[in-house]
Amino acid sequence: MKHGYVASFLLLLVLTARAEVQLYEGELDGAPYKVASPAEWQTGSVFFIVHGWRPPEAPHIADLDLNDPLVSKLLDSGWVVARTAFKENGVDHDAHTDALEKLKAWIHEEVGPVTRVIMEGESTAGTLVLRIAERHPELANGVIALSSYIELDDEDSGDFLTAQPQVPAILMSNLTEIQGPVGYAALAANAPIAPSLRPVRRPGHVNLNWVERWEAAKAMEIWLAEGKSALIEDGSRQVPIRTTGTLTEKGALLNKVTAVNPFYGNAVLGFHPDELKAAGLKQGSAFKMEAHGKSWSVFYGESYGDVPLGEWIAFPNADDQILVARNHESAIETASLKVGDSVTLRPGSE
Repeated sequence: MKHGYVASFLLLLVLTARAEVQLYEGELDGAPYKVASPAEWQTGSVFFIVHGWRPPEAPHIADLDLNDPLVSKLLDSGWVVARTAFKENGVDHDAHTDALEKLKAWIHEEVGPVTRVIMEGESTAGTLVLRIAERHPELANGVIALSSYIELDDEDSGDFLTAQPQVPAILMSNLTEIQGPVGYAALAANAPIAPSLRPVRRPGHVNLNWVERWEAAKAMEIWLAEGKSALIEDGSRQVPIRTTGTLTEKGALLNKVTAVNPFYGNAVLGFHPDELKAAGLKQGSAFKMEAHGKSWSVFYGESYGDVPLGEWIAFPNADDQILVARNHESAIETASLKVGDSVTLRPGSE
């Protein structure tokens, strides 16, 4: 077996709303992966979407939603989209780098010649892709670090970064966490390839919408083609207006769960933030959430840190929906929430 890995995979043909896509899924040395390829892939371009820290007890799976707007845009533009769950949950930058290297080699051998790679990483994976830009530039032509954890002081830390990227790097971050990326960009101003800072004018942690990520990907593509990029650029973008399907009944709002995150236990509800405001549900106060005949008092704030550990929190996400969570606990397990479940929101906490 080439490259010294043990591989198994299943090839599926998936008909998406736009075009036929080849979906490969399997394991490489115990690391689950999914790879989606345009049926007639000829560009040689691969986009890795790299996940951040997951709790040890979280599902060990490679999740890749072909209906995600960013994934659809990439596929339509001729990119293979790849995802690995690594060998185990947690943070191990060296082991995770090895998993990405093996998946890149597997794609080159089994799907087609790889000529260009962009790696996008969120949170601790933002740190990971920056480490790759500094230490293993042969793995990626460019990296996009989303709300990355930046360690510039402790050289003995596994997260330590030298701020000397060898390939183009975009640092995109919400304002809540902009200090680290700003420090990295300042120290890297004289690096072989100075990074591009892309702040997003919104609070939160990786609270970024698909349009912002797509625009960052396009900016990286232009950078790779033209060899230059703006040192700083506003990354804030709006998502297209959507029909929510929200119903009103005696002062309450009714909608459904549109997505769940099995790794962190969060749920996304289809309401628009403007609908909550019109119904008198204001940020900085609590509302009542009902599902499956039960109810919970949920604080309506701006980010996870607005409540103590274990408490309920809701806030508008970057896609103009409502994210519901329990700080460091599972909201979807507590409320038995799954996609399509009906949820009612009422003013007040009682």
